[in-house]
Amino acid sequence: MSISRRNFLKGSAAAIALLSTGGVFHAFDQGAFSTGKGSAYEPWRVWNQEDINSDANPLFRLIKASILASNAHNTQPWLYRIGNNEIDLYANVSRNIGTIDPLFREMNISLGCAIENLELAAKASDFETKVTLYPGGFEQIRVANIVLTPAVVASPDHYSIIGKRHTNRAAYDLDKQVEPATLQEMSNLANSFPDVKIVWFSDEAHKTEIGNVIINATEAIIGDKTQSGDSHKWYRHDWDELQRNKDGISIDSSGNSGMTRFFGKVLPTSIKSFNDYWIKLTKNPQVSTASVFGMLLVRNQSDRTQLIQAGRLWQRMHLWAVTKGLAAQPLNQPHERRDREVQLGIEPIFGKAIEKLVNTPGYEGMFTFRMGYPTSQALASPRRPAEEVLLT
Repeated sequence: MSISRRNFLKGSAAAIALLSTGGVFHAFDQGAFSTGKGSAYEPWRVWNQEDINSDANPLFRLIKASILASNAHNTQPWLYRIGNNEIDLYANVSRNIGTIDPLFREMNISLGCAIENLELAAKASDFETKVTLYPGGFEQIRVANIVLTPAVVASPDHYSIIGKRHTNRAAYDLDKQVEPATLQEMSNLANSFPDVKIVWFSDEAHKTEIGNVIINATEAIIGDKTQSGDSHKWYRHDWDELQRNKDGISIDSSGNSGMTRFFGKVLPTSIKSFNDYWIKLTKNPQVSTASVFGMLLVRNQSDRTQLIQAGRLWQRMHLWAVTKGLAAQPLNQPHERRDREVQLGIEPIFGKAIEKLVNTPGYEGMFTFRMGYPTSQALASPRRPAEEVLLT
């Protein structure tokens, strides 16, 4: 996002005033000079490095790659158990986002993303994989079993991209559009998942329609005190809290300029200020600069295995997009409101809006995103290390 000379000078003056009054110590405490540093970001640096102590079991390396997967609100809702030539994946239901994800849709998508990374890492380590997904509701926390057989396997194309994939929430380049041929290539990635498909919104009329639904859904979440509060619980404003928990959403990955991030760290925050800024960013630059919007569809979003497959597809798409110089960001507010409507049994305003957008009989929309060419580099989010999500 560009910043005017006037605003730059105003911001610089404010920064000088802050630092000259002793605020420099608070700035250091809040990580204003430590973007992407500390133990919360270490997993991004060491994910594909050999470690004599922790890598005694070669399967541990696969988990180090898996935990870097895309996931809702950076809740990282996964647990792993290593067996003899197999890994079991479990849902950590304690990391549910409450009324933001009452039906566990986003949790299951996130777990699918983790499986995709794990399988890529397995193939890069010369293992063939057999992935078994387990259906069930909230009570069935065992999500998947991945059997690993040593074999000579061609290294997958996107394995090396795992550590470079980050959600880009900044402005996208309005002068460079994503070509139809590129969208078709991405659509072809869904061929491995018979219950999942992609629809695109690339012309101005459809982009305006889905953009308005995203903005309206964001406003509806903000207007729902309980749902808004559940979302804000995962915001890590305090630097020590971020380093301790190694999860959640933070100002560093918001897509803002360095100066905005600086003041966002050192100034007080509240749910209201968080929500005011959220709707502002949603409108511009996120909706306004999207080159294209997309939506993932499944035949039945109450089927956990289909949601997991959709998550695998999203992770695959995002990694592929990075290789093409594209930026991507989930914008799932319409689906979060749809799920809240189901939970409360109220009028399905957003359920109907999604159905109208999808217009594909036999399929349900369950994941919305935007893509485009970046104007700035996306920054990493915190991650809990593999050691902290491993069951013994």
